[in-house]
Amino acid sequence: MATIARSNTRTTGRTFGDRLRNLSLRFQASREAARKRNQIMRELSTYSDDELGELGLSRLDIPAVAAGNYRR
Repeated sequence: MATIARSNTRTTGRTFGDRLRNLSLRFQASREAARKRNQIMRELSTYSDDELGELGLSRLDIPAVAAGNYRR
């Protein structure tokens, strides 16, 4: 007699609550990263062009620096 294997619809083994909590944590982390990027942009925007130049930056570099992908 052959047995029928039941397929489990939960491939990851996580409950809906776990997935919702994970989504909430990822959202909070994303908001925190955006807050930090905005803070960096605000601070660098207060520097004069001369001060930015001493750091080797221009105003056009500020978004890349804040995003963390600035390359010299």
